Amino acid sequence: MAIIILGLGPGDSRYLTRAAWQVLQEAREVHVRTRQHPTVRELPPHLVIHDFDYAYEREEDFNAVYETIAREV
Repeated sequence: MAIIILGLGPGDSRYLTRAAWQVLQEAREVHVRTRQHPTVRELPPHLVIHDFDYAYEREEDFNAVYETIAREV
């Protein structure tokens, strides 16, 4: 299994590269840092989306949030 990390851009799916969009079209599941990112609502509808929003609520600072995300991924 490969892990591909890509950025969702500044908030509009039209700013995703063609390569990034192709990866998203071919994926079954994705993990997003937060569902609050505006591009998430524009992702392909077939995707199962997992988020780390709970980490923002549970952890005290961004470093701890990112450590949680890295550990789980």
